[in-house]
Amino acid sequence: MSRKIKTKEFIDSIISTNEFIQLKKAKAIIDRNKDLKKKVDDFRKKQTEIYSSKKTQKDMQYRLAELNKQFQSLSQIQEVDIFFKSSKEFNDMMFKVFKEINDSVDSKLNSK
Repeated sequence: MSRKIKTKEFIDSIISTNEFIQLKKAKAIIDRNKDLKKKVDDFRKKQTEIYSSKKTQKDMQYRLAELNKQFQSLSQIQEVDIFFKSSKEFNDMMFKVFKEINDSVDSKLNSK
């Protein structure tokens, strides 16, 4: 079986998980509300900017505190809270998948 077919099967198995299905539903709800979509997109953009910036530790702490306030405010909106929780559950699942892949490859690499 070709790597391309195996990759497609792997992707299909991921998108058939409950975590992906719940995330897709939550995202669809956010996407239907332009105001919520803008708020979530702005939050995620700021989050990415903070984690990819090379600011001083003091500036980072300030920006993270501001981001946390924004997160707390957004989390009060039920649809956004569900989206954030679904995103976290999906990301946690993917982390476990990648860890399992890494552990398996590492084990094979170190076997005699």
